[in-house]
Amino acid sequence: MNKKISISTLLVFVLLFTVRASDKTENEKKPVGIDFFLNVKNISNVQVENGNIFYILSQIEREGSSSRDLYQLIDGKPVRLSKGVSDYFFRDGEIVFRGTREDKDREKIRKGEQLTIFQKLSTGYQEADEWLRLPIQAGQIEWIEKDRFFYTSSYDHHFELLLRESNGSRPEALKKKEENRNYRIFDELPFWSNGRGDVSGRRTHLYYYNKGVSKLLSDTLENASSPEVSLDKKTAIYTKRNAYYGKAPETGNHLLVLDLATLESKEISLFDKASYGGIQFISNDEIFLTINRSREHDRIENVGLYRYNLRTEKLTEIYDGSQYGIGNSIGSDVGGGSRAKVTFDKDGVRFVTTAVDYAPLIHIAYKDGKITFLTPKGLNIQEYVPYKDGFLAVGLVGQQGSEIYYIDKKGDYSPLTAINKPVFDEYKIVHPIEITYVNEENVTLRGYVLPPVDYEEGKKYPTILDIHGGPKSTYGTVFFHEMQYWANQGYAVLFTNPTGSDGRGSKFSDIRGRVGEIDYRDILAFVDTALAKIDFIDGDRLGVTGGSYGGLMTNWIIGQTNRFKAAVSQRSISSWLTFSNTSDIGYTFSYNYWGTDIWKNHDLLWNHSPLKYADKVKTPTLFIHSEEDYRCWLVEGLQMYYALQYFEVPSRILVFKNENHELSRSGKPVNRIKRLAEITDWFDKYLK
Repeated sequence: MNKKISISTLLVFVLLFTVRASDKTENEKKPVGIDFFLNVKNISNVQVENGNIFYILSQIEREGSSSRDLYQLIDGKPVRLSKGVSDYFFRDGEIVFRGTREDKDREKIRKGEQLTIFQKLSTGYQEADEWLRLPIQAGQIEWIEKDRFFYTSSYDHHFELLLRESNGSRPEALKKKEENRNYRIFDELPFWSNGRGDVSGRRTHLYYYNKGVSKLLSDTLENASSPEVSLDKKTAIYTKRNAYYGKAPETGNHLLVLDLATLESKEISLFDKASYGGIQFISNDEIFLTINRSREHDRIENVGLYRYNLRTEKLTEIYDGSQYGIGNSIGSDVGGGSRAKVTFDKDGVRFVTTAVDYAPLIHIAYKDGKITFLTPKGLNIQEYVPYKDGFLAVGLVGQQGSEIYYIDKKGDYSPLTAINKPVFDEYKIVHPIEITYVNEENVTLRGYVLPPVDYEEGKKYPTILDIHGGPKSTYGTVFFHEMQYWANQGYAVLFTNPTGSDGRGSKFSDIRGRVGEIDYRDILAFVDTALAKIDFIDGDRLGVTGGSYGGLMTNWIIGQTNRFKAAVSQRSISSWLTFSNTSDIGYTFSYNYWGTDIWKNHDLLWNHSPLKYADKVKTPTLFIHSEEDYRCWLVEGLQMYYALQYFEVPSRILVFKNENHELSRSGKPVNRIKRLAEITDWFDKYLK
């Protein structure tokens, strides 16, 4: 088992992972550069109308903007129908989408006027014309008819107070809001949210719009969801969080049924303090929904799948979620897709899930809960829609970008597009080598090694261990730009899914009270196994990095061992004490994973905080953080950096302005490039 893999065996692995051979030889291909992600196009929102296939194609521009255009597949070729489309739907043979095309309308919105405009593409899809103009600021819309629908809208309690001070004058209130930009007011939890900014006093309201008249259906300080409307347009189902102010919101939410004739609603009481979601009508009398019943584990456990009959009030469990959850948790920085919804046939439900290290489409039968895999291993589905006798899916295969695939009823798949393939085929892209190892709980786990491009037999290479976020996330064998860039820079890259990751069921992902323990030992066991089995890894030149939970583990590792010669900690946690009281999710996340707070068990949280062990650190460490990261606030990176400086450990911190927790995935291109350059330069300095 410990015999090192030979070069010939490695070549076999590479061939097994290769989907298609490129027309170019490896010597003719270009290295994957630091800005390769700018070449990648993302496919999402695939829809089928009258047998025709439509989708959104987006691409990041170097200056920071992003193109989002509507396409149709015509005779197998992509044809652009309209620019600047994020979402769309079909109505009476027309394609309808939200869009503000006139400069004068953009200026009105910029000045605070409430306005929502929809455009339409009619037969032939030549030019977009205005379809509907609404004097409201609409978020999500659930249509009943063109002039009758539900919509959500953002409510700001602090702005409402300014309106009152201004005698209802919106321009005057907006002027006062601008004057108040020099300070921030918080008076509840959460007071900020990553990617959204300050949220204290903000709510999502639900309205009913009927022929020009809007009616508020939620209380002022409630949070409401967009509803689902029954097929006969008589009933709507939605969720809400009860009104709160000056404190944290309640745990869970409430499920309500609304009569469209009277607009009266009543609560459906199923469980105390449960979280309801994923609502869809199966028939006029029956809904599908997901339920999480555990306050202590709601970020750890997969949700349960249920059917509820509105007439008989009978709740039926379809599946408890113990093994498979809804959604694709496979990490990638070149993905596509967004709408992995649950769909139905007469016998059961279908959804995309995460199975160890890939994302298949599965079917669960109503009758006996039988689970059937509808797609083979190797196709990582990001979204899908029923099509003909099978499905259309946006997916990732091997080391390629997203494409649209047709999956037949046997599960065989074939690409319908080649949007990213010509780009990827131009570059030197390596394929991961799978390694299995057994952890202390006798669970066989998988890890991967990405070999350096054009490596030489008998030569040792510096190696980077990359730890994913989450912890309830997972790595697969799909393309990851930063890893491929490092491989093209002469590094081997290690990555694995330790205990706590997604894809192996709720029991495996439950590391409540054990963060930094079994997961840490799994990671080191994987590194030891890789060193024993792969002959090109240099055990004396190991680096470690990761973001979010991966940053937490990087901080933890450097305080427990000196085997890594360099580290880069990104958007990390350094102290559970400060994270608990500053993160936008701190007051729930910490409780989920530790079952306590800093007043009930201060010592437990401190003993598991990397900052406690900063005096033991010898590893040169770079910290990367963003000023607007409200998931893991800047203090987490700063205090660990401060400690290493205090103890005279080589260290450096890079703080990005106007970026948040999503820097590496959706930050400005110039900042994403700078981030990756700094990481690589740090490893070059200490590992090469």
